Amino acid sequence: MKIGMWGVVVAAVLWGTAGLTAKVLTTNYGTDPLTIGAFRLLFGAPVLLAAAWRESIRTGSIGRFPSRTWVWLVLFGVGVAGYQTCYFSAVGQTMVSTATLLTICTAPLMVSVVARWWLKERWTFTTGWALVLGVTGTGMLIGLHSLEGLTEPRLWQGNLLALAAAACYGGYTLISKRLVRDVPPLLVIGVAFSIGAILLLPMLSWPVLPWQGWLLLIYLGWVPTALAYVLFIHGMRYVTATSASIWALAEPLTATLLAITLLGERLSFSGWLGAVILLCSMFLTAKKERRSDQSLSPTK
Repeated sequence: MKIGMWGVVVAAVLWGTAGLTAKVLTTNYGTDPLTIGAFRLLFGAPVLLAAAWRESIRTGSIGRFPSRTWVWLVLFGVGVAGYQTCYFSAVGQTMVSTATLLTICTAPLMVSVVARWWLKERWTFTTGWALVLGVTGTGMLIGLHSLEGLTEPRLWQGNLLALAAAACYGGYTLISKRLVRDVPPLLVIGVAFSIGAILLLPMLSWPVLPWQGWLLLIYLGWVPTALAYVLFIHGMRYVTATSASIWALAEPLTATLLAITLLGERLSFSGWLGAVILLCSMFLTAKKERRSDQSLSPTK
């Protein structure tokens, strides 16, 4: 369980650095958000595909998958591309805080409900409390002002796009949990992200950037994408999809702390309280997973 938990948590921390990087690219260099999302996959996919190819040669597994497995891999890639497109489009059509709230807070709820039915994951009292605390803490961390965007009729399209982004994220989280049972993890993300990158090619525009800007785009592709998803997909082999979606809430926590430390942003008392509540939910989830491991271990 520890390997799985830390894989997901470290991946989420790396994802949290992507927000700050994207903010620098949009603010300092005027880069279009959709272009950032496209380059993130374009630079990350070759690294993942090379790692997947090496793994497939070592295991001799690339040609042994049934057609149904390839269908799930394609759906994973569609989910990855859909998340980038829907989230960045939502940011442009609603409040940024509202888009973040809807995307990040509804995804764990979607994952937990579908995982209960599709993956036969058990719900426990601890799981329920962890979900409630995680969503509540994240909402407080993002800020109660984010709720204002839910009451504005003119923002409904952006809000729907944010929910679509949450569905894409939740969808590929669930698909990855199903696939890693039978498919080498690196092959899963290598193929899926390559498909996602191909789907985003029509949205690609070549920005005029200094070398620092291109380094930031490369960083986005290699670290909070390639490296982070390698850690995430390996972690998914050892933990439930519901637990992974809760631990992934370390992403907004990391982004907030980086904004406070590096950008001089301030966090209200309710925001700090939300951070504590979020950490409590992650602790409860780890405790639940540990109990599950102990119940499955053979008695001496």
